[in-house]
This record gives sequence, structure tokens and C-alpha cells, in this order.
Amino acid sequence: MHIARLWKRLRVPASVRDGYSHLQHGLIRKASPIHQCVRHISIDACRWNPEDRRGQIDLPTPIDPEVQYVNVQTKNLGVTSVDYIKASYTDENPTGSAIAIAVHGSPGSHYDFRYMAPLLSEAGVRVIRINLPGFGPTIKPPDFIYSPVNKANFMAELLESIGIKKVDIAIGHSMGCGAITSFPSTHPGFVSSYALLASCGTRPHRSLRPFPIIKLFANMVNLPVIDKPSGALLRLVYIKNEIENSQRLCGAMDFDFNAKNLKLLGDQKTPVILGFGLNDHMVEHAIFDEMSSVLGLRTLSEMLALTNDQGNENPHLAYDVATGKSRQLVFRSSGHYIQKFHARHIAKAILHLLHDL
Repeated sequence: MHIARLWKRLRVPASVRDGYSHLQHGLIRKASPIHQCVRHISIDACRWNPEDRRGQIDLPTPIDPEVQYVNVQTKNLGVTSVDYIKASYTDENPTGSAIAIAVHGSPGSHYDFRYMAPLLSEAGVRVIRINLPGFGPTIKPPDFIYSPVNKANFMAELLESIGIKKVDIAIGHSMGCGAITSFPSTHPGFVSSYALLASCGTRPHRSLRPFPIIKLFANMVNLPVIDKPSGALLRLVYIKNEIENSQRLCGAMDFDFNAKNLKLLGDQKTPVILGFGLNDHMVEHAIFDEMSSVLGLRTLSEMLALTNDQGNENPHLAYDVATGKSRQLVFRSSGHYIQKFHARHIAKAILHLLHDL
């Protein structure tokens, strides 16, 4: 394919790039195996054309509340270069009776939940969208490492700083799920339930393979002698410089630790909403099945054997299966963006779960 035609094909329309600051300037100029994480997001977005489905997808009105800031102390974050991080977040319906936090993927920001969060806040839930260090307006100190413990401590310190000591549900999208699933180990009892949407799983999914190369490149970006030139290279390739931190975060993902925490959730029968798109080009079906099994839920083949009439009222829904208080939502469409295109159905499931807690 001629390069000009390729660039045109990869130009992301405004209707798709909502909530993905790494795509706001529209063009990805190159994709190598090292950068598949973002490449798959972009191609997935381009294959989805909401203009062809206006009569079928009822998108909620997106809302972008004012960004707020709080100083998060760094003593528990492995950071010595600064005393605090100026953390950014949004806070919708601060007087809500239930508390939900929402954590973006990589790349991503609080905008990733601009369609779903309003549905929850309007129903009486307090929704706090968190920007991890290096994403959105939250600046990353140079010595902050994206370890599971550091991410969990950052979020817990932020929430404690605004007076929150208990979370009713933690919502994650993509790599953001790997951040919130650390809580069962790092902060037992802090979160009562989870919504894992297009989640990373127990091993690297196809957009992060071969994972040793992803880790190698992430480590190279962290080396001072390589930091500036590699950062310049990434900006040339992807335009938005937050891709550097996305590379770091993806490379620091601890899949063994994630598997351990998913098993903890399953063993403790913690209520979980597990969402997945059958046409997700980043996370393959086998990853979803493995997560489902670890959580004590049904695999896709097991769901196929069940009678499920939900598709009659929502043609985009393949399965809506409850196991105890947990629930699996499997969609036929939307790829990796289920938190946007299926915000209404997921929000209803979250509200139902919160009602039963």
C-alpha cells in the first residue's frame, strides 16, 4: 500500500478518538512490533466506523468535568526526586452514596470514561477518574517506576488525600485493569468490587508480544543516556510524547502478580464485572477465557452452551451471564472500546452490582 494511502487509512476520526489523548492529533506515521500496543488501538479504532451505525449505537452525551489537583506524597512511591506529585483527577457527584474510581489504559486519561461516568453520577454514584503519573495532566517524576505496588499506592494516596478510605467499585479499562487489580494484595479490603473492561490478563496478550522486546525497549527508555534520543524517536513515530510513558507502563506490567490477584478475587468471590469485545484486536479470546477461569467464571465455550436471550434486546450483546454477584458482558462489536460504545449496558450492570453489595 502506498504510504500516503496508509496514513490516510490510519487517520483517526474525531468520533472515534474521544477520550484517547494519544490519538487527538489523528495520525500514526509508523508501527513496528515494539509499538504494537498502540498500533492495535489505532487500527481497531479505524476499523470501527460509528457513522455507519448511528441508528444502532446510542452513545450517551459525553461529559468532561473540570480537572482537579491534589498533592500526593511520594514517600511510598519509591520517588526521591520530588516530595509530592501534583495528581490530576475528576470528581463527579461528590455527595454520591457509592464511590467508584475509574482508571484509564495505556495510553489514556480521564477522558476514556467521558461516556460512562455521567451515567453513573446521574444515578447517584460518586465517580473519580484518576490520571496515573505521566498520563493526562499528571506529571511523572523521572524516578517513578510503574510497578504494581507504586501504582496502587499512588491511587490509594490520592484517594486518601481527598478523604476516601473505601471504594465500592474500581473500574479499569485495558492496562488500567492491571493497576486496580493490585489492590487485593497491596490494600486488602480497600475495594469492594471491580469492573474489568477489555482487561489485560494472566500473560501478555498479542499486542504485547514478544513481551521481552517490550520490556527491553521500556528499560532502554528509562536509561538516561537513551532517554532523550528514544523519546525523540517515539515522538517522531507517534507524535504524542505520552507514548514514552505508555511504553514504560506496558514494559513494567507484572502478569504473574496480576494472575495472583485475579485468583485472589476469585477465591474471595469478590464481585467482578468482566467485559470483553469478541472483535477486540488487542486481547484474544484465550486471554478472556483464562481470566474467566481464574475468577471462577465461565469461558466463551461454556457461555455458548447457555441459553441467553439478552441479544434480542441488544443486538451488539453476545452474552450477559451472571455467576453469583459477578457478571460477564461479551459484546459482538466495538473492539477494544467497550467502555465507550457500550457505556449504557455496562453502567446498568455496575449500578445493579452496587445495589446488591
